Formats: sequence, structure tokens, C-alpha cells
Amino acid sequence: MAQPATVDELEPGDHACLTFTDADERLDIVAAFVRDGLDRGDKVVCLTDTLDPDHLSNELSERGLPVESSICSGQLEVVPSVSAYVAGGTFDAAEVIRGLRARIDGALAEGYPGLRISSDMVWALRPVSGLEQLLTFEVQFNELLASRPAIAVCQYDRAGFDAVSLAGASAVHGRGVAAVTYHSDAVLRICRQHIPPGVRIAGELDYRGLDPLTRALSEAVRLDSHLFLNLAPLSFIDVAAAGVVLQTAYGLVGGKLMTVVCQSTVGKVLRALGGDEIAALKLVVRDVG
Repeated sequence: MAQPATVDELEPGDHACLTFTDADERLDIVAAFVRDGLDRGDKVVCLTDTLDPDHLSNELSERGLPVESSICSGQLEVVPSVSAYVAGGTFDAAEVIRGLRARIDGALAEGYPGLRISSDMVWALRPVSGLEQLLTFEVQFNELLASRPAIAVCQYDRAGFDAVSLAGASAVHGRGVAAVTYHSDAVLRICRQHIPPGVRIAGELDYRGLDPLTRALSEAVRLDSHLFLNLAPLSFIDVAAAGVVLQTAYGLVGGKLMTVVCQSTVGKVLRALGGDEIAALKLVVRDVG
């Protein structure tokens, strides 16, 4: 598999693999993939398993996507993964490929320039007859997509699939897809957020993370008209890191604004350092649990 791409780098014919540990980060990437498809006039199909169709639709709506109107127009479908993969109770690779080919050709017949498929693969963690054909299916899906104006992103949860299965899935996909990541280890993850555009930070952030924090915020200042800093998954921030966040907000010019979403423990630190006094900064505190 090639070096991971961002969602906006995917092109017709791409079959991408997303392996993830953070459910919200997966939803963010899926939302960006769906949004890009809707914006380009493609038909979009979301095959979902981890969340039921209504729940996934709500998650996409909360990220600013026109879900209801797109479903009503027929441009967007949100359906259970099992309807595509194990409709008869058994996984038959050849039958699934025929069904996906029919979906792509059907979208083209309806006048759409292409089809996007977001595929939640958690269904494959259950005892389903025929699962030994899964990697064969992925190879055949590669071949199908290469011959059609379609893009697919298959999502594998690292918490459920074993290392061998993940390696096999990654190997048979033509591309990987991931968020732009500035830092990632067992304690701290800093990555680019697609919707709303900005930066997402999870874990614990102290002075040791100042370099990637500064890089992430500097890029957000350059790219975004309104900076969105998602600290909701962050459980701890020290004074040094909080100071970098506030200094970034204080230095915004040209009418730019920053919104910071965080837990109360992080909000207390930002407020103690004068966060409420910065005109360009809006603090939104959301307690977990």
C-alpha cells in the first residue's frame, strides 16, 4: 500500500484503507469523504455497521453535511453494511462484487459522474460464513474500482481486528487514507481535523508536545479562516501548552477567530491564564460522561 493520503487526494479508481483507533477521528474522515463527494456531484453510499444508519446520519449532520436533503434527493444513501456484504447470511465475494458493480453502474445511469463508497468493515468481526474470501474480495474490488469512476474507503477498527488481518487488509488496498498527523504516541495525538477544519488533540499535552502543537496551530492559521481547536479528547494540558494556544489566538489578525472545545479541566487552565479576555477566542466547555 502506498503512503497514506488525505481524503481530498483520493481520485476515481482509488480503493483506500483506513485503520483507526479513535472513533471520532474515523467519523471526521468519513464526513470529509462524504462531503467531498456531495460537493463534486457524485452519488455517495455509506455502508455502516458500528453505528446504525440513523446514528451515522446524525453524526454527519452534526459535522455540517446536508444529510436529510441529500438522502431525499437520492444523492446519499446510508445503509447497513450487511445489506451489501451478507444479505443472504453468507459472505460470497463474487456476489458482493456483482452487487457493488451494479451500484456503480446504477449511479452512472442516474446521471452521476461517479460513486463514492464508505465501507465500515466491523461486520467482518462476527462469525460469518465465507469470511475466508475477504482478502480475495478486496483484491477483486481493487480491479472493479480501477475500471470505473468510483472511490471506496474501507474502515478497519484496530481495537477489533488482529495485527495479521490489519496487515493483510492494508496490503491489498491500493491506498491508505489518514488524517495529517503532527504527533502520535501512546500519550498524545495531534492531527488535522477535516470538519470543521482545524486541529484535534487527544490525550495529555505538556511542554514536551510544544513543537508539534506549534506546527499544527501555525498550519491552521495559514489554512483556516476560522480556527477550530478540538481539545474535547484532551484530559490534561499544562501551562506551557495552554500558553501556546492562547498566544496563537491573541496573535490572530484580519478578523480571524478561534473556537476551542474542551473539557472543564482544560478550560480551567485556559481561563486561569486569561482565555476569556482574548477577543478572538471562544471557549466552549463540554464535560465528558
